[in-house]
Amino acid sequence: MISVIIPTYRNPKCLDICLESIFKTQKHNNEIIVVLDGYAEESAHIIEKYKDKVHFLPLQQNMGMSYALNIGIYNSSNDWFLIVNDDNVFPKNWDEILLEDKQEKLVITPNQIERKPSMFNFVVGDFGGVDNFRLDEYLENEPNTRQQTLTDNGEIFPFFMEKKYYIAVGGFDTWYQSPFICDWDFFLKLELIDINFIRSNKLAFYHFGSMATKNGNEKDKFNQSEVTAAEMFEYKWGFGPIRHQNNSHKPQNTNIKGIKYD
Repeated sequence: MISVIIPTYRNPKCLDICLESIFKTQKHNNEIIVVLDGYAEESAHIIEKYKDKVHFLPLQQNMGMSYALNIGIYNSSNDWFLIVNDDNVFPKNWDEILLEDKQEKLVITPNQIERKPSMFNFVVGDFGGVDNFRLDEYLENEPNTRQQTLTDNGEIFPFFMEKKYYIAVGGFDTWYQSPFICDWDFFLKLELIDINFIRSNKLAFYHFGSMATKNGNEKDKFNQSEVTAAEMFEYKWGFGPIRHQNNSHKPQNTNIKGIKYD
């Protein structure tokens, strides 16, 4: 079985769709953990709806994605876990497909479907937004996008990996209170202990697209936090948060701040 960790911040509509899709599609009785990063009262109806199926961890105040993810992982019970943001929708048989390819020192990123083309080369498909999402249509059509291939363009959310390596690198750095850049920092730490990354094109999660960080009064707040997070990354590592040509987050053949990247 898999432990599914879902951090959520003021996003009950997305969270409801995300959870509904899990229980419509999983083949195994997986452990589902939702970390409510503050404002838990806004999701009270979601907690009530899924209280018998989901382990909810409400934080008393907004602590940031890194903290929320660590709390979720530290409370998980299985050797392998899947981190998924609340603005993702699960496809059919996602758990069986991921378990088929699990390997030592391997992080698997499932492919995704988004409504518009993006820099990550996801599948393009429109099954509606949060307010008019067509779940059954997505579940019926998503298998048509599948390819039986594993490619090297991983290192993004969502991702599936072994818990012991998460613990080995200290999880996410809580220095990053923003949801931005913290994943680049985490993946770089994994690279330094020789973890490999792949993308599975055998399934495609649907992605609404950072709903909590791009809407209403939250937008300016999160835009500024991205700038701060990038500055913190550069201060820590000695170079900016960029994806290098070798599809890695670390520069090659460079010695910065006493670390040899090779």
